[in-house]
Amino acid sequence: MPESSWDPLLPDRRASPRVEYRRIPPARLDLAGQACAVRDLNSNGLRIEPAPPSRAWYPGQAVSGVLFLRTSQPIPVAGQILRIGPTGLVIVPDGSGAWPGAGAIETERSDLQRQRDRRSEPRVPLPMFLPNSTSPSPLRDLSAHGLRYALLPGERTPAAGSAIEGDVRLDADTLITIRGRVVRCVGREVAIALDPPGLSSDLVEAIRRRFLAPLQ
Repeated sequence: MPESSWDPLLPDRRASPRVEYRRIPPARLDLAGQACAVRDLNSNGLRIEPAPPSRAWYPGQAVSGVLFLRTSQPIPVAGQILRIGPTGLVIVPDGSGAWPGAGAIETERSDLQRQRDRRSEPRVPLPMFLPNSTSPSPLRDLSAHGLRYALLPGERTPAAGSAIEGDVRLDADTLITIRGRVVRCVGREVAIALDPPGLSSDLVEAIRRRFLAPLQ
């Protein structure tokens, strides 16, 4: 597909912060009857890869679809194609208002940053059998900003972006309340990013001391 030239009258996508899905499952745009991976998004446009192969695309073409972010309900979008690249399309809003608002975009961006923070922060790996328990625990690890657990037999896999809330009992003396969103499902394991402020560092350290042997 040919690359179109830049028009200075069209929005500059570099002018506002982007949500970037790098090394993480992307958002989804349902366009022309197909689910397309959204690689980045801001108030001035979005980029999808690959372009749906069901039709020919051209710069200036009007398009519409439904955008699925991790942290919002499905959002109708309407725009036009700004640029056609070798791997996908850049779409900019058409001014009709059918586009995610600044608040939804910033919420999504903050959520992705928390996920990156969780991947870089220390985690407490939990033993398969917690103290005084005769059945294996579904919990795999936790940190200040998230946790990972295994689905129980017969339990359905939650959708990415769905809200999770409840109490997690580690033993008779340790009960923690969690609120967050599903950020990743791999096989039968689910990763949750906790809503701010997450778990305090003191609580995480207390859990580490309680369930793990002291670090040598």
